[in-house]
Parts: sequence; structure tokens; C-alpha cells
Amino acid sequence: MSNSIPLVIFSSQDWNDLPTRKHRFARVLSSEENPILYIEAPYTYLSRFGDKQYREKEKRSGNIKKIGDNLWVASPPSIMPFYARYHWSHRKACRKLAEFAMQTTLDIGFPNEYAALFYLPWMNPIREMLSPKVSMYDCVDDHSGYGGTSSQLFLDKAEENLAGSCDLVFATARFLSQRLQRFNNNTIYLPNAVDTELFKPGKASADIKDIPKPRVVYAGALRWWFDTDLLYRVADELRSVSFIIIGSPRGRELGKNVNNLKALGNVYFMGRRPQEELPEFMSGCSAGIIPFKTIELTKSVSPLKLYEYSAMGIPTVSTPMMELESLPEEVVTIARNNNEFVDGIKKIIDNNTDNKTIREFALENNWQGRVDRFKRELADIWQKK
Repeated sequence: MSNSIPLVIFSSQDWNDLPTRKHRFARVLSSEENPILYIEAPYTYLSRFGDKQYREKEKRSGNIKKIGDNLWVASPPSIMPFYARYHWSHRKACRKLAEFAMQTTLDIGFPNEYAALFYLPWMNPIREMLSPKVSMYDCVDDHSGYGGTSSQLFLDKAEENLAGSCDLVFATARFLSQRLQRFNNNTIYLPNAVDTELFKPGKASADIKDIPKPRVVYAGALRWWFDTDLLYRVADELRSVSFIIIGSPRGRELGKNVNNLKALGNVYFMGRRPQEELPEFMSGCSAGIIPFKTIELTKSVSPLKLYEYSAMGIPTVSTPMMELESLPEEVVTIARNNNEFVDGIKKIIDNNTDNKTIREFALENNWQGRVDRFKRELADIWQKK
């Protein structure tokens, strides 16, 4: 335990969400005898009126659960609304979360000296109130692009304050890394990756055995940036291709478009599935797709699903993203319009794909390498301080 570094993770996701790098860091580091406190995503007391999933969060508000020898998950209480727009609500929200984190560390006997890893750009007041030995910001999104009740100007300034005050900044995309470098020279480009032990070709799920081939798969969030209009036009054009969609629409964000897609007859919504089941749904598929709208938010995305598709030996067709522009053509086809998206899928189905190149790409981008880099950077800062 002498070399362990206690870490408090202020996450932007709940523990039971589809696993991402936050969950990966927490699990791997805790398995290596580092005490980890994972604080789930904050929410406002108005959230439950807009989305029923927040009612479940409200039920477990304040709960602390030990889920491993060195891993605790804490569910924060609701906070003030408009925390990313007005200074008075921002300060109150941060104080409540900081007090919750402080009390939680006392309740579980967490070490007094710890590192803190922040995932939301407005959390600098929490950093100031807690004064962790090492402060880090892991930027995984262009948060100001989400809209809603947040103010872009407010979030941009808040992120500048947090990044500039932290000892270390990580960024999943080059676009984000370049921006944050202006505020902190110690900014490290650390893209997403894949668990190559989990994602590997195998037997297809029984749930898709009756779905005709060729199959194309999408696995991930079904939020407002998912381009249902594009998918409709592509699926309508390629009636002989089956489109398997894994994920659950968030509230009413996709509107009636989901029903329109189902009516085509070759688009199959399989609902949300545990990550462990995803390889079974991807096995036997010809291509993976990322049909995102081309907007400011998606400019800086490092899509996890690209790495997952690649580990399965599946090439990807995607709408333009800066992060994908430099990747090998065997790994991803960039489609800049509807016709190119259709042509990209056709080309993959009609030709034998160089799966070796794709799998080599996945092996070079595995989670263990990312976690090892994170550990080295954290240990270096910790020792210096």
C-alpha cells in the first residue's frame, strides 16, 4: 500500500452507465490497491421532472456503496439548477458537492491525502474547497456544446479556470488538447481505447440470429446528436442490409424518428445491453457506423465505438470528426454526405476487408496502455508534491 495513491473521481456518469474511461480507471486502479472513491454524476432537483431516469438517482441520493476491496461509489444529493449559468447557483452547487465529498471521505475512512480527478469543467470551486494533493482534469467532451440550460460563455470560462488550476490535464481528442494547452502546458493527449480481451469476434447473439445478413451495427448513445435523418436515408437506400441499433433513446430526444426507422423493416432496435454482451451483437456484422450530426459538439469526439468495432475486426463508416481524419482508411471511411455513407457501407460489404490492419490498430489502442500512461503521469506529479 506504500506506493498506492488514493483517488477521488468526480464523474460525469453514474456507475451503472455503459462503461467508459472513468469506470476503467476506477476499476483498474482499485484492483492495484489504490483506494478509489467514485462520485457519480451530479443532477439538479428539477431534473426528475424532465427525465424519469433521475427519479432513480433521487432514490439513491446520499448512498455510499463499497463494490470492491478498494472501491466505493457515492451518489451525490441533488444540487441547484442553472449551476452552469449563474455564479450564485454555481457556487451553491459546488459547495454542496464538496461537502458531500468531504463527509463521504470521513464516513469511509478515506486517506486525508488524495488526488482528485474532475470530469466536468465547472468544478474548480470544488477543487478549491477540498484542496487535494494533486488535481487533474480529464476532458472527454466539448461540454459547452451540449446546450440546455448551460451558458457556453460560462462553461468556457469555468473550464479555463479549472484547467489552469490543475496539476495535470488530459484530453481525449486533439482538438480538445490543443485548446486546453493554452491554459495548462501540462496537457496530455490521451484518447479513448478498447478492452481487447472483451471485444473479440465470436458467436453471434441468439437475439440477432434471425436478422438477415449483411448486418451493420451501431452501439452507443442515442442522443440528440445521433442523426436519425441520415440513418433513415441510408437504411432506405440499402433495403437489403440489416441495421442493428444497440442503445436506448434518451427521453424524447429522437422524437418520432425511431418509429419511422422501425417502419422501414430493416432497422432493428435491440435496446440497451450490458457491455459484456456487445461483442455478441457485433459478431458477424460487416461494418460499424457512427452517424453523428456534424456539429460543434461532435468535432471533438473520440468515439469509443470506433475502437470497439476495430477490436472486432469490423471497419467503420462515420460522419466527419476531426479525431478520425488521420486514421487508416482500412479502419474508418469518412462519409461527408448521404451518398458517401451509402457507398462506404456498400464498398465494405462488397469487398474483403483487411481485418489484420484493423485488429492491429485496436491492439495499439488498448485500455491497459492508456491506464499505464495515466498512472505514470499521476505518480510523477504525486512524488514531486
